[in-house]
Amino acid sequence: MPIPPCPKPRRPATTVLPVAFGPAAWAALACLAFLVGCRETRPEPVRTANAAYGFSIVLPPGWTPFEETTRDCLVRVGAENGHGGLVYVCVQHRPTDFATSKSEFVNREQIKSYVETTLLGRNVECRHVTVQGCPAYEALYLRNVEGPSGGVRAQFVNQTFLVRGNLLYALTSYAMGETEAAAHAHFNAFSDLALRSVMSFFLHAPPSPPH
Repeated sequence: MPIPPCPKPRRPATTVLPVAFGPAAWAALACLAFLVGCRETRPEPVRTANAAYGFSIVLPPGWTPFEETTRDCLVRVGAENGHGGLVYVCVQHRPTDFATSKSEFVNREQIKSYVETTLLGRNVECRHVTVQGCPAYEALYLRNVEGPSGGVRAQFVNQTFLVRGNLLYALTSYAMGETEAAAHAHFNAFSDLALRSVMSFFLHAPPSPPH
């Protein structure tokens, strides 16, 4: 027996009553419209790729992106938030005695030594992690750097090091502050955004050998 068609629902009788909005209601509607407008204009995440060194990353939406070559980085791809916070990938030549052992403990000690002697970091913490299934090492540390208008400022750094052949990929996020506590607090203010960006890092095909 075929299934009988559903009966058409009957619309209940309604009575339209006049509605009067007070000042509080109009204010609430204005706030709601403002929030909806903000939600609609929020920038969408965009994946930034670098074909030369075979990687891509989703930078924090709304931050100012950049790509450059520096004294230490063959390429540096990242973004800044305008308040002393940065997220970037630095690709450089692999340093000597950097994660050369099959022992995780030895590799952690080598990386801590590199951070302390080359990057002038202190209070270094280092642990073994994985990035896209590849072994990597995450380091947290503090250091003093020269401020944009002179003077010394504190910098709190979170850095994940990934070795790929003769190249080192440093996934970096940091924040600045007048004191160590201020730098740490500034970092915590955007650490969720930074973590999501770092976790979006992806290795593509290995870079072509130079000609």
